[in-house]
Amino acid sequence: MKTKGILLILLCITLWSCGTSKHVNDDKLVSNLDSYMSKVDEDKSLEESFVEGALTDVNGEEDLGTFKYYINFNANTNNLYRIKNIEETGNSRIESYYFKDNKLVAVTVRSSVAKDKKIYLNHGKIISTSNIDYKEQDLLLIKAKRFQNEYKNK
Repeated sequence: MKTKGILLILLCITLWSCGTSKHVNDDKLVSNLDSYMSKVDEDKSLEESFVEGALTDVNGEEDLGTFKYYINFNANTNNLYRIKNIEETGNSRIESYYFKDNKLVAVTVRSSVAKDKKIYLNHGKIISTSNIDYKEQDLLLIKAKRFQNEYKNK
């Protein structure tokens, strides 16, 4: 009976400590990604190209505004580091997609009408978000994949 009690206590302590450890690791990953994003933003050695055009309705008939997106990459390796998409529709929206080893690691959104939004990823899985709902998360991840595919196929 005492053995079962001791084993149960040890099991609980083990589960509790593993759960806490994972949370700390996610916090550390987010901190590392924030540092990485700052380095990318400040890296003047990256090449930059851009694409611009009109935002239209679903049928392509009515202009809703304009877009311009910047692509930051290493010219020697062709590694993608950031895509910054700016949309003007009467309100300003800036989406930044960060890549490391050609994999999406973070998305930030700044808007003139809403709080800043962030998504952090590790190995393709979301590890942290702020001020964003699931529907918009999915939309941004789809856009990131589309932008990345356009870059690869240029």
